[in-house]
Amino acid sequence: MARTGVYFSDVKKARDKLVAQGRRPSIDAVRAALGDTGSKTTIHKFLRELDVEENAPELNVTDTILTLAKQLGEQLKQEAGVELEAVRNEMSDLRAAHASQLAEMERELADARLKHDDFTRKLAASQVECAALQDQLHAQQIARHTAEQHSIDLGARLADAQQHQTSLEDKHRQAREALEHFRTAAKEQRDQEARRHAHQLQGVQVELRDARLAAAMKQEEMTRLNKEAAALVAEVAAGKQAAFLDRENIRHLTRQMTRLQAAETRVDVLGAQLADSQARIAGFEDAAEKATAVNETLRQQNAALEVQVANAALTNELTNALAERLAKLDQAVFGLPAASDKQA
Repeated sequence: MARTGVYFSDVKKARDKLVAQGRRPSIDAVRAALGDTGSKTTIHKFLRELDVEENAPELNVTDTILTLAKQLGEQLKQEAGVELEAVRNEMSDLRAAHASQLAEMERELADARLKHDDFTRKLAASQVECAALQDQLHAQQIARHTAEQHSIDLGARLADAQQHQTSLEDKHRQAREALEHFRTAAKEQRDQEARRHAHQLQGVQVELRDARLAAAMKQEEMTRLNKEAAALVAEVAAGKQAAFLDRENIRHLTRQMTRLQAAETRVDVLGAQLADSQARIAGFEDAAEKATAVNETLRQQNAALEVQVANAALTNELTNALAERLAKLDQAVFGLPAASDKQA
């Protein structure tokens, strides 16, 4: 299958081969020498360019101008390479500095979040402890109120018991006085009756026996009242013991209140620490926003640097074009071979 296009060098080789064979390099002959490949228009154009190059007058260029042109090309190439390398190094340094700064900010933000979580956990634990202490204090207050009510009841019962004991003592005293009075009266009556009525002695003795029996009954009642008074005294002692326990409970509640106040103070301190942590987190978030802005600025600078790199690449291409022009100039002046072939 024939090729769809030919090169300038192919046409030149075919024409030179025909000229060496002593044949006329016409379009058809050159196309036949190329294996019937390429359009006649392209072959005609290349043949005309060959004729122009062969018939072109010699350029009057001095060695100084050629040397200066070569030096200028080399200098442009070196300057473009140095500028391109500097731009690449600056862009690499900016990227490394930005990555380091961003990593440091991310570490600080992570540390602040960990501290914030720790403060939150401590605050929650303190709140739970405070709630437990409040419940315990409420229960102790209820127990204290119950103990105070019990103490009041015992005091009322003690007052009743003391009043009853006083009443019993009055009754006992009145009974002793009545008995003494009765004994005195009985003795007087007995003496009188003995003196006056000897024959009534038996009756008086009977009455005396009844009086003694009544006195014995009164003594038994006094014994029973004394036992009741002793029981009331024991109950009063128990009430005093309960009151002592109530006072101990009150002292314990006072200590609990002190612990509760300390816990509330600790909660306030943790709240202040939490507020400080939140302020620091807000500062880190502002720093993150600033880092984002810096990142955006760096991206813009990166885009500008890429434009500079593209310009440097364009400068490099211009340098290469100038080198090609210089090569063609060398070819035209010194007859050197061309650096590249043209494509149809």
